[in-house]
Amino acid sequence: MENQTSLSNRLVLLPQERGIGCQFDGHICMTRTFQQTFGKMASFLAITAVSRILQERVATAAGADYLQVLQYENTKFWVIDDGEIVTVLMPEDY
Repeated sequence: MENQTSLSNRLVLLPQERGIGCQFDGHICMTRTFQQTFGKMASFLAITAVSRILQERVATAAGADYLQVLQYENTKFWVIDDGEIVTVLMPEDY
């Protein structure tokens, strides 16, 4: 598996539509498609994505939208906060 710092540096948090104060503090789950797409690094990628959302969106005055879009290499994926569960998924899972 590649270096975790390298993976984290290649994970891009794309612009959000608007901040509405979502906290992204619920249990984290991943869809099967997300796990299959990213294989062994799926768990680390999901945790890193939520960590980045907490640091770069939730902790700011603007806050976080319920839908965050991230990209790792050329693959986009979503992280959705429904108020109880934080789901990491591929767009086609929705």
